[in-house]
Amino acid sequence: MSAYETIIGLEVHVQLNTATKIFCSCATSFGEEPNKNVCPTCLGLPGALPVLNKEAVKKAISFGAAINATINQNSIFARKNYFYPDLPKAYQISQFEIPIVGRGEIEIEVNGEQKTIGVTRAHLE
Repeated sequence: MSAYETIIGLEVHVQLNTATKIFCSCATSFGEEPNKNVCPTCLGLPGALPVLNKEAVKKAISFGAAINATINQNSIFARKNYFYPDLPKAYQISQFEIPIVGRGEIEIEVNGEQKTIGVTRAHLE
């Protein structure tokens, strides 16, 4: 037996099935013409203020409840500034300090044995 415990971390991204984007009312429909589903908020233009999609929050809370996680009553969104070629506004609105969903766990069965997978957090961005 080793004195160390192996811990493997995964970062999983999931696109929520909402009708509109997370911070504006632009559609999320697939297969549209380029630049059709964009607005001043999507583009990060001065004066354009994001409005959080309530359906996205409900889905995050439902996920948290499904994995017996802590659902934080308060949550913080902040700008995460970085440069990627596919991110022309050079920032992303994300949660780090206080995510909407805290620690939880997922139970699975492997070869007839129950295993618990810990989930550190789930956040919206």
